[in-house]
Amino acid sequence: MHGSVYLIVFTLAFLSITALSLRRYRQVKTSDDFSVANRSLPASGVSWVIIGTLVGGASTIGTVQMAYDSGLSAWIFTLGSGIACFLLGLFFARALRQRGTVTVSEYLGLEFGRSFQGYSSIFTSLGMFVHVVGQFLGSMAILQSIFGFSVWFSVVITFFLMAVFVALGGVSGAGLIGRFKFFMLYGMLLVSAGLALSEARGLSHLLGRLPEDQNILHLFSYGTGRGIIDLGSMIVGVMSTQIYLQAIFSAKDVRAARNGAFLSAAVIPPVGVMGILIGLYLRVYHPELAGESAQALPFFLNTYFPPWLAAFFSAGLLLVVLGTGAGLILGVTTNVDVDFLGPVFGDIDPRKRLLRLRILSLVILSLSLILVLTGLDSTILQWSYLSMGLRGSAIFVGLCIAVFLPRWTGWPVWKPVLYLLPLIYIVLSLRLR
Repeated sequence: MHGSVYLIVFTLAFLSITALSLRRYRQVKTSDDFSVANRSLPASGVSWVIIGTLVGGASTIGTVQMAYDSGLSAWIFTLGSGIACFLLGLFFARALRQRGTVTVSEYLGLEFGRSFQGYSSIFTSLGMFVHVVGQFLGSMAILQSIFGFSVWFSVVITFFLMAVFVALGGVSGAGLIGRFKFFMLYGMLLVSAGLALSEARGLSHLLGRLPEDQNILHLFSYGTGRGIIDLGSMIVGVMSTQIYLQAIFSAKDVRAARNGAFLSAAVIPPVGVMGILIGLYLRVYHPELAGESAQALPFFLNTYFPPWLAAFFSAGLLLVVLGTGAGLILGVTTNVDVDFLGPVFGDIDPRKRLLRLRILSLVILSLSLILVLTGLDSTILQWSYLSMGLRGSAIFVGLCIAVFLPRWTGWPVWKPVLYLLPLIYIVLSLRLR
Protein backbone atom coordinates (compact mmCIF):
# COMPACT_ATOMS: atom_id res chain seq x y z
CA MET A 1 0.00 0.00 0.00
CA HIS A 2 1.38 3.42 -0.99
CA GLY A 3 1.24 6.77 0.75
CA SER A 4 -1.58 9.25 0.33
CA VAL A 5 0.40 11.51 -2.03
CA TYR A 6 1.06 8.60 -4.37
CA LEU A 7 -2.57 7.46 -4.35
CA ILE A 8 -3.88 10.99 -4.96
CA VAL A 9 -1.50 11.61 -7.88
CA PHE A 10 -2.29 8.19 -9.37
CA THR A 11 -6.05 8.72 -9.13
CA LEU A 12 -5.98 12.27 -10.53
CA ALA A 13 -3.60 11.33 -13.33
CA PHE A 14 -5.68 8.32 -14.33
CA LEU A 15 -8.94 10.26 -14.31
CA SER A 16 -7.41 13.13 -16.29
CA ILE A 17 -5.90 10.85 -18.93
CA THR A 18 -9.15 8.88 -19.14
CA ALA A 19 -11.19 12.05 -19.69
CA LEU A 20 -8.80 13.10 -22.45
CA SER A 21 -8.88 9.69 -24.09
CA LEU A 22 -12.68 9.47 -24.07
CA ARG A 23 -13.34 12.90 -25.56
CA ARG A 24 -14.21 11.19 -28.86
CA TYR A 25 -17.38 9.76 -27.34
CA ARG A 26 -19.59 12.59 -28.61
CA GLN A 27 -18.08 12.31 -32.09
CA VAL A 28 -19.18 8.67 -32.42
CA LYS A 29 -22.74 8.95 -33.70
CA THR A 30 -23.18 5.98 -36.06
CA SER A 31 -22.05 2.37 -36.36
CA ASP A 32 -19.58 3.35 -39.11
CA ASP A 33 -17.99 5.90 -36.76
CA PHE A 34 -17.71 3.22 -34.10
CA SER A 35 -16.36 0.42 -36.32
CA VAL A 36 -14.20 2.08 -39.00
CA ALA A 37 -14.03 5.79 -38.05
CA ASN A 38 -16.02 6.53 -41.21
CA ARG A 39 -12.93 5.38 -43.19
CA SER A 40 -11.16 8.68 -42.55
CA LEU A 41 -7.94 7.85 -40.65
CA PRO A 42 -4.58 9.23 -41.91
CA ALA A 43 -1.41 7.14 -41.67
CA SER A 44 -0.71 8.30 -38.13
CA GLY A 45 -4.29 7.48 -37.12
CA VAL A 46 -3.95 3.96 -38.53
CA SER A 47 -0.75 3.52 -36.54
CA TRP A 48 -2.32 4.88 -33.35
CA VAL A 49 -5.11 2.29 -33.58
CA ILE A 50 -2.62 -0.56 -34.10
CA ILE A 51 -0.36 0.64 -31.28
CA GLY A 52 -3.34 1.37 -29.07
CA THR A 53 -4.50 -2.25 -29.21
CA LEU A 54 -1.30 -4.21 -29.90
CA VAL A 55 0.93 -2.57 -27.29
CA GLY A 56 -0.63 -3.43 -23.96
CA GLY A 57 -0.13 -5.70 -20.98
CA ALA A 58 1.76 -8.32 -22.99
CA SER A 59 4.17 -5.79 -24.53
CA THR A 60 4.93 -4.07 -21.23
CA ILE A 61 4.15 -5.93 -18.01
CA GLY A 62 4.24 -9.31 -19.76
CA THR A 63 7.57 -8.60 -21.48
CA VAL A 64 9.26 -7.52 -18.24
CA GLN A 65 7.77 -10.58 -16.54
CA MET A 66 9.06 -13.02 -19.16
CA ALA A 67 12.47 -11.28 -19.33
CA TYR A 68 12.74 -11.81 -15.58
CA ASP A 69 11.74 -15.48 -15.89
CA SER A 70 13.27 -16.52 -19.24
CA GLY A 71 15.49 -13.76 -20.65
CA LEU A 72 15.70 -12.60 -24.26
CA SER A 73 12.76 -14.74 -25.38
CA ALA A 74 10.58 -11.95 -24.00
CA TRP A 75 11.34 -10.06 -27.23
CA ILE A 76 9.35 -12.54 -29.31
CA PHE A 77 6.07 -10.68 -28.77
CA THR A 78 7.15 -7.20 -29.87
CA LEU A 79 9.62 -8.46 -32.51
CA GLY A 80 6.92 -10.60 -34.08
CA SER A 81 4.52 -7.66 -33.90
CA GLY A 82 6.96 -5.43 -35.78
CA ILE A 83 7.62 -8.02 -38.48
CA ALA A 84 3.89 -8.59 -38.92
CA CYS A 85 3.14 -4.87 -39.28
CA PHE A 86 5.89 -4.51 -41.88
CA LEU A 87 4.54 -7.43 -43.92
CA LEU A 88 1.01 -6.10 -43.52
CA GLY A 89 2.00 -2.77 -45.03
CA LEU A 90 4.19 -4.29 -47.75
CA PHE A 91 1.87 -6.99 -49.09
CA PHE A 92 -1.66 -6.77 -47.69
CA ALA A 93 -2.69 -3.16 -47.05
CA ARG A 94 -3.66 -2.37 -50.65
CA ALA A 95 -5.90 -5.41 -51.15
CA LEU A 96 -7.59 -5.06 -47.77
CA ARG A 97 -8.30 -1.34 -48.01
CA GLN A 98 -9.51 -1.44 -51.60
CA ARG A 99 -12.11 -4.13 -50.90
CA GLY A 100 -14.07 -1.93 -48.49
CA THR A 101 -15.11 -4.61 -45.99
CA VAL A 102 -15.43 -4.18 -42.23
CA THR A 103 -14.10 -7.53 -40.95
CA VAL A 104 -11.35 -9.78 -42.26
CA SER A 105 -13.79 -12.70 -42.09
CA GLU A 106 -16.13 -10.76 -44.35
CA TYR A 107 -13.22 -10.24 -46.76
CA LEU A 108 -12.55 -13.99 -46.83
CA GLY A 109 -16.24 -14.75 -47.14
CA LEU A 110 -16.32 -12.91 -50.47
CA GLU A 111 -13.66 -15.33 -51.74
CA PHE A 112 -14.47 -18.64 -50.03
CA GLY A 113 -18.17 -18.39 -49.25
CA ARG A 114 -20.48 -17.32 -46.44
CA SER A 115 -19.97 -20.50 -44.43
CA PHE A 116 -16.22 -19.94 -44.18
CA GLN A 117 -16.83 -16.34 -43.18
CA GLY A 118 -18.68 -17.53 -40.10
CA TYR A 119 -16.24 -20.37 -39.39
CA SER A 120 -13.13 -18.17 -39.53
CA SER A 121 -14.87 -15.46 -37.52
CA ILE A 122 -15.48 -17.91 -34.68
CA PHE A 123 -11.78 -18.73 -34.31
CA THR A 124 -10.42 -15.23 -34.71
CA SER A 125 -13.00 -13.98 -32.20
CA LEU A 126 -12.00 -16.71 -29.74
CA GLY A 127 -8.36 -15.76 -30.23
CA MET A 128 -8.99 -12.11 -29.37
CA PHE A 129 -11.25 -13.20 -26.53
CA VAL A 130 -8.39 -15.23 -25.02
CA HIS A 131 -5.98 -12.30 -25.39
CA VAL A 132 -8.21 -10.19 -23.16
CA VAL A 133 -7.12 -12.42 -20.28
CA GLY A 134 -3.58 -11.02 -20.56
CA GLN A 135 -4.91 -7.49 -20.23
CA PHE A 136 -6.95 -8.42 -17.17
CA LEU A 137 -3.84 -9.95 -15.57
CA GLY A 138 -1.78 -6.86 -16.37
CA SER A 139 -4.35 -4.49 -14.90
CA MET A 140 -4.71 -6.65 -11.83
CA ALA A 141 -0.93 -6.62 -11.27
CA ILE A 142 -0.96 -2.80 -11.27
CA LEU A 143 -3.96 -2.49 -8.94
CA GLN A 144 -2.58 -5.05 -6.52
CA SER A 145 0.82 -3.35 -6.49
CA ILE A 146 -0.58 0.13 -5.86
CA PHE A 147 -3.62 -0.37 -3.67
CA GLY A 148 -3.00 -3.81 -2.19
CA PHE A 149 -6.36 -5.01 -3.53
CA SER A 150 -7.23 -8.68 -3.35
CA VAL A 151 -7.22 -10.72 -6.56
CA TRP A 152 -11.00 -10.79 -6.76
CA PHE A 153 -11.48 -7.09 -6.09
CA SER A 154 -8.82 -6.31 -8.72
CA VAL A 155 -10.78 -8.38 -11.23
CA VAL A 156 -13.97 -6.46 -10.50
CA ILE A 157 -12.30 -3.05 -10.74
CA THR A 158 -10.59 -4.03 -14.00
CA PHE A 159 -13.91 -5.17 -15.42
CA PHE A 160 -15.68 -1.89 -14.72
CA LEU A 161 -12.77 0.26 -15.93
CA MET A 162 -12.50 -1.68 -19.17
CA ALA A 163 -16.26 -1.42 -19.65
CA VAL A 164 -15.96 2.38 -19.72
CA PHE A 165 -13.45 2.23 -22.58
CA VAL A 166 -14.95 -0.57 -24.61
CA ALA A 167 -18.46 0.86 -25.00
CA LEU A 168 -17.68 4.49 -25.79
CA GLY A 169 -14.98 5.52 -28.24
CA GLY A 170 -14.87 2.74 -30.85
CA VAL A 171 -11.98 2.82 -33.34
CA SER A 172 -11.49 6.57 -32.95
CA GLY A 173 -11.16 6.16 -29.19
CA ALA A 174 -8.66 3.34 -29.69
CA GLY A 175 -6.59 5.64 -31.92
CA LEU A 176 -6.56 8.42 -29.36
CA ILE A 177 -5.43 6.00 -26.65
CA GLY A 178 -2.76 4.71 -29.03
CA ARG A 179 -1.37 8.21 -29.52
CA PHE A 180 -1.09 8.67 -25.79
CA LYS A 181 0.50 5.23 -25.43
CA PHE A 182 3.25 6.04 -27.90
CA PHE A 183 4.51 9.14 -26.11
CA MET A 184 3.84 7.97 -22.58
CA LEU A 185 5.27 4.47 -22.97
CA TYR A 186 8.40 5.55 -24.80
CA GLY A 187 9.08 8.19 -22.18
CA MET A 188 8.51 5.79 -19.31
CA LEU A 189 10.47 2.89 -20.79
CA LEU A 190 13.39 5.02 -22.00
CA VAL A 191 13.83 6.54 -18.56
CA SER A 192 13.35 3.17 -16.84
CA ALA A 193 15.74 1.26 -19.11
CA GLY A 194 18.31 4.03 -18.81
CA LEU A 195 18.00 3.98 -15.03
CA ALA A 196 18.36 0.18 -14.96
CA LEU A 197 21.58 0.36 -17.02
CA SER A 198 22.89 3.15 -14.83
CA GLU A 199 22.16 1.24 -11.63
CA ALA A 200 23.80 -1.87 -13.11
CA ARG A 201 26.87 0.17 -14.17
CA GLY A 202 26.40 -0.53 -17.86
CA LEU A 203 25.08 -3.24 -20.17
CA SER A 204 28.20 -5.39 -20.12
CA HIS A 205 28.24 -5.47 -16.33
CA LEU A 206 24.54 -6.38 -16.24
CA LEU A 207 24.95 -9.20 -18.75
CA GLY A 208 28.00 -10.45 -16.88
CA ARG A 209 25.92 -11.00 -13.76
CA LEU A 210 23.46 -13.31 -15.53
CA PRO A 211 23.85 -17.08 -15.05
CA GLU A 212 25.64 -18.60 -18.05
CA ASP A 213 24.07 -22.04 -17.76
CA GLN A 214 20.47 -20.97 -18.32
CA ASN A 215 20.68 -19.74 -21.94
CA ILE A 216 19.00 -16.49 -20.95
CA LEU A 217 20.41 -14.48 -23.86
CA HIS A 218 19.07 -16.86 -26.50
CA LEU A 219 15.95 -15.68 -28.36
CA PHE A 220 14.39 -19.10 -27.81
CA SER A 221 15.65 -19.54 -24.27
CA TYR A 222 12.61 -21.48 -23.08
CA GLY A 223 12.82 -23.99 -25.95
CA THR A 224 13.54 -23.66 -29.66
CA GLY A 225 10.40 -25.47 -30.75
CA ARG A 226 8.09 -23.44 -28.54
CA GLY A 227 9.95 -20.23 -29.40
CA ILE A 228 9.62 -20.72 -33.15
CA ILE A 229 5.93 -21.53 -32.80
CA ASP A 230 5.40 -18.45 -30.61
CA LEU A 231 7.22 -16.17 -33.07
CA GLY A 232 5.30 -17.63 -35.99
CA SER A 233 2.07 -17.32 -34.01
CA MET A 234 2.79 -13.65 -33.38
CA ILE A 235 3.48 -12.84 -37.02
CA VAL A 236 0.50 -14.62 -38.51
CA GLY A 237 -1.69 -13.72 -35.53
CA VAL A 238 -1.17 -9.96 -35.86
CA MET A 239 -1.75 -10.18 -39.61
CA SER A 240 -4.97 -12.09 -38.98
CA THR A 241 -6.50 -10.12 -36.13
CA GLN A 242 -9.67 -8.16 -36.71
CA ILE A 243 -8.84 -5.09 -34.62
CA TYR A 244 -5.42 -4.57 -36.26
CA LEU A 245 -6.86 -5.05 -39.74
CA GLN A 246 -9.76 -2.83 -38.71
CA ALA A 247 -7.21 -0.02 -38.61
CA ILE A 248 -6.39 -0.77 -42.25
CA PHE A 249 -10.08 -0.81 -43.17
CA SER A 250 -10.47 2.57 -41.40
CA ALA A 251 -7.72 4.32 -43.41
CA LYS A 252 -8.75 7.14 -45.72
CA ASP A 253 -6.88 5.53 -48.64
CA VAL A 254 -4.36 2.80 -49.51
CA ARG A 255 -1.34 5.01 -48.90
CA ALA A 256 -2.50 5.87 -45.38
CA ALA A 257 -3.14 2.19 -44.66
CA ARG A 258 0.32 1.13 -45.83
CA ASN A 259 2.27 3.92 -44.13
CA GLY A 260 0.37 3.43 -40.89
CA ALA A 261 1.42 -0.24 -40.82
CA PHE A 262 5.06 0.71 -41.56
CA LEU A 263 5.09 3.29 -38.77
CA SER A 264 3.80 0.68 -36.33
CA ALA A 265 6.50 -1.76 -37.48
CA ALA A 266 9.20 0.78 -36.66
CA VAL A 267 8.11 1.77 -33.16
CA ILE A 268 6.83 -1.45 -31.56
CA PRO A 269 9.97 -3.71 -31.33
CA PRO A 270 12.02 -1.16 -29.29
CA VAL A 271 9.31 -1.32 -26.61
CA GLY A 272 10.26 -4.95 -26.06
CA VAL A 273 14.00 -4.21 -25.94
CA MET A 274 13.53 -1.64 -23.20
CA GLY A 275 11.25 -3.99 -21.26
CA ILE A 276 13.86 -6.75 -21.46
CA LEU A 277 16.57 -4.51 -20.00
CA ILE A 278 14.30 -3.75 -17.04
CA GLY A 279 13.41 -7.42 -16.56
CA LEU A 280 17.05 -8.58 -16.67
CA TYR A 281 18.06 -5.90 -14.19
CA LEU A 282 15.36 -7.00 -11.76
CA ARG A 283 16.34 -10.66 -12.20
CA VAL A 284 19.92 -9.87 -11.16
CA TYR A 285 19.31 -7.39 -8.35
CA HIS A 286 15.88 -8.40 -7.03
CA PRO A 287 15.69 -12.20 -6.81
CA GLU A 288 12.95 -11.80 -4.21
CA LEU A 289 10.48 -11.25 -7.09
CA ALA A 290 10.78 -14.89 -8.15
CA GLY A 291 7.31 -16.38 -8.19
CA GLU A 292 5.72 -12.93 -8.42
CA SER A 293 7.28 -11.74 -11.67
CA ALA A 294 3.99 -10.30 -12.97
CA GLN A 295 4.64 -7.53 -10.43
CA ALA A 296 8.12 -6.82 -11.85
CA LEU A 297 7.39 -3.65 -13.85
CA PRO A 298 5.09 -2.05 -11.24
CA PHE A 299 7.73 -2.94 -8.62
CA PHE A 300 10.46 -1.19 -10.63
CA LEU A 301 8.39 1.97 -11.07
CA ASN A 302 7.44 2.11 -7.41
CA THR A 303 10.96 1.37 -6.15
CA TYR A 304 13.17 3.51 -8.38
CA PHE A 305 11.12 6.65 -9.03
CA PRO A 306 9.84 9.44 -6.77
CA PRO A 307 6.27 8.70 -5.61
CA TRP A 308 4.63 11.38 -7.78
CA LEU A 309 6.41 10.21 -10.96
CA ALA A 310 5.85 6.54 -10.21
CA ALA A 311 2.17 7.31 -9.66
CA PHE A 312 1.90 9.10 -13.01
CA PHE A 313 3.69 6.29 -14.87
CA SER A 314 1.55 3.65 -13.16
CA ALA A 315 -1.65 5.51 -14.07
CA GLY A 316 -0.55 5.66 -17.70
CA LEU A 317 0.44 2.00 -17.64
CA LEU A 318 -2.98 1.04 -16.35
CA LEU A 319 -4.59 3.02 -19.16
CA VAL A 320 -2.33 1.25 -21.68
CA VAL A 321 -3.49 -2.15 -20.49
CA LEU A 322 -7.16 -1.21 -20.34
CA GLY A 323 -7.01 0.37 -23.80
CA THR A 324 -5.65 -2.82 -25.33
CA GLY A 325 -8.30 -4.92 -23.64
CA ALA A 326 -10.99 -2.57 -24.88
CA GLY A 327 -9.60 -2.70 -28.42
CA LEU A 328 -9.67 -6.49 -28.43
CA ILE A 329 -13.26 -6.51 -27.20
CA LEU A 330 -14.06 -4.02 -29.97
CA GLY A 331 -12.63 -6.47 -32.52
CA VAL A 332 -14.73 -9.34 -31.19
CA THR A 333 -17.80 -7.10 -31.13
CA THR A 334 -17.30 -6.09 -34.75
CA ASN A 335 -16.88 -9.72 -35.82
CA VAL A 336 -20.00 -10.90 -34.03
CA ASP A 337 -22.10 -7.99 -35.31
CA VAL A 338 -21.00 -8.08 -38.97
CA ASP A 339 -20.51 -11.83 -39.44
CA PHE A 340 -23.43 -13.16 -37.37
CA LEU A 341 -25.99 -10.60 -36.22
CA GLY A 342 -25.95 -8.56 -39.44
CA PRO A 343 -27.07 -11.43 -41.71
CA VAL A 344 -29.77 -12.42 -39.21
CA PHE A 345 -31.30 -9.03 -38.46
CA GLY A 346 -30.37 -7.21 -41.67
CA ASP A 347 -29.47 -3.55 -42.00
CA ILE A 348 -30.92 -1.23 -39.39
CA ASP A 349 -30.66 2.45 -38.66
CA PRO A 350 -26.95 3.32 -38.04
CA ARG A 351 -27.77 4.94 -34.71
CA LYS A 352 -29.72 1.91 -33.50
CA ARG A 353 -26.90 -0.32 -34.67
CA LEU A 354 -24.46 1.79 -32.66
CA LEU A 355 -26.53 1.07 -29.55
CA ARG A 356 -26.49 -2.63 -30.42
CA LEU A 357 -22.69 -2.54 -30.81
CA ARG A 358 -22.22 -0.92 -27.41
CA ILE A 359 -24.52 -3.37 -25.64
CA LEU A 360 -22.89 -6.29 -27.43
CA SER A 361 -19.42 -5.13 -26.39
CA LEU A 362 -20.48 -5.13 -22.73
CA VAL A 363 -21.94 -8.63 -23.06
CA ILE A 364 -18.70 -9.92 -24.58
CA LEU A 365 -16.66 -8.23 -21.85
CA SER A 366 -18.85 -9.91 -19.24
CA LEU A 367 -18.22 -13.30 -20.84
CA SER A 368 -14.47 -12.64 -20.89
CA LEU A 369 -14.60 -12.16 -17.13
CA ILE A 370 -15.59 -15.82 -16.79
CA LEU A 371 -12.51 -16.87 -18.76
CA VAL A 372 -10.30 -14.66 -16.61
CA LEU A 373 -11.53 -16.36 -13.46
CA THR A 374 -10.37 -19.73 -14.81
CA GLY A 375 -6.78 -18.62 -15.46
CA LEU A 376 -5.65 -16.22 -12.78
CA ASP A 377 -2.27 -17.91 -12.27
CA SER A 378 -1.25 -17.89 -15.95
CA THR A 379 1.70 -16.08 -17.50
CA ILE A 380 0.52 -13.03 -19.44
CA LEU A 381 2.50 -13.70 -22.62
CA GLN A 382 1.48 -17.35 -22.83
CA TRP A 383 -2.18 -16.29 -23.13
CA SER A 384 -1.10 -13.87 -25.85
CA TYR A 385 0.84 -16.42 -27.92
CA LEU A 386 -2.00 -18.94 -27.73
CA SER A 387 -4.51 -16.36 -28.89
CA MET A 388 -2.31 -15.16 -31.76
CA GLY A 389 -1.84 -18.67 -33.12
CA LEU A 390 -5.56 -19.38 -32.90
CA ARG A 391 -6.39 -16.28 -34.94
CA GLY A 392 -3.66 -16.92 -37.49
CA SER A 393 -4.60 -20.54 -38.08
CA ALA A 394 -8.12 -19.51 -39.09
CA ILE A 395 -7.27 -16.48 -41.21
CA PHE A 396 -3.70 -16.28 -42.48
CA VAL A 397 -3.57 -18.95 -45.20
CA GLY A 398 -6.91 -17.88 -46.65
CA LEU A 399 -5.79 -14.25 -46.56
CA CYS A 400 -2.58 -15.10 -48.45
CA ILE A 401 -4.54 -17.03 -51.09
CA ALA A 402 -7.03 -14.18 -51.54
CA VAL A 403 -4.27 -11.55 -51.85
CA PHE A 404 -1.61 -13.40 -53.85
CA LEU A 405 -3.68 -15.97 -55.80
CA PRO A 406 -7.04 -14.26 -56.38
CA ARG A 407 -7.76 -16.29 -59.52
CA TRP A 408 -7.33 -19.56 -57.65
CA THR A 409 -9.67 -18.96 -54.73
CA GLY A 410 -12.33 -21.17 -56.33
CA TRP A 411 -10.01 -24.19 -56.36
CA PRO A 412 -11.91 -26.95 -54.44
CA VAL A 413 -8.89 -28.12 -52.40
CA TRP A 414 -8.66 -24.86 -50.46
CA LYS A 415 -11.79 -25.20 -48.37
CA PRO A 416 -10.98 -28.48 -46.58
CA VAL A 417 -7.46 -27.19 -45.88
CA LEU A 418 -8.75 -23.91 -44.46
CA TYR A 419 -11.32 -25.67 -42.29
CA LEU A 420 -8.72 -28.07 -40.85
CA LEU A 421 -5.94 -25.60 -40.04
CA PRO A 422 -7.41 -24.20 -36.78
CA LEU A 423 -8.01 -27.72 -35.46
CA ILE A 424 -4.47 -28.79 -36.37
CA TYR A 425 -3.03 -25.74 -34.61
CA ILE A 426 -4.97 -26.45 -31.42
CA VAL A 427 -3.74 -30.07 -31.32
CA LEU A 428 -0.09 -29.14 -32.00
CA SER A 429 -0.15 -26.26 -29.52
CA LEU A 430 -1.52 -28.43 -26.73
CA ARG A 431 1.05 -31.16 -27.37
CA LEU A 432 4.05 -28.77 -27.42
CA ARG A 433 2.98 -26.90 -24.29
